[in-house]
Amino acid sequence: MNDIKDVPLYLWVVLIIILLAQGCWIFWDASKRGENKWLWGFFGLLNVPSSLIAYLIVTRFVSKSTLCNVCGKKVRKNYNYCPFCGEKQNVEV
Repeated sequence: MNDIKDVPLYLWVVLIIILLAQGCWIFWDASKRGENKWLWGFFGLLNVPSSLIAYLIVTRFVSKSTLCNVCGKKVRKNYNYCPFCGEKQNVEV
């Protein structure tokens, strides 16, 4: 039976690099999209690639967004106010 001690050091280094790259990219993308960047960034450090897949599904398909009329940044359709500039949004009911 394989033990955790049998895993070569270079595989651990590669795994850590991949996890850090994934977490940093998710953090950067979430901050660009107006999502909770710290939560998503930490979530990206947990495992590969299921965290990335979950992030892409939730941010691309589940939470639909529109552009703010004033600042032009992406705002979720159900928001009453833009989280960036504070302008009232036209909410579709």
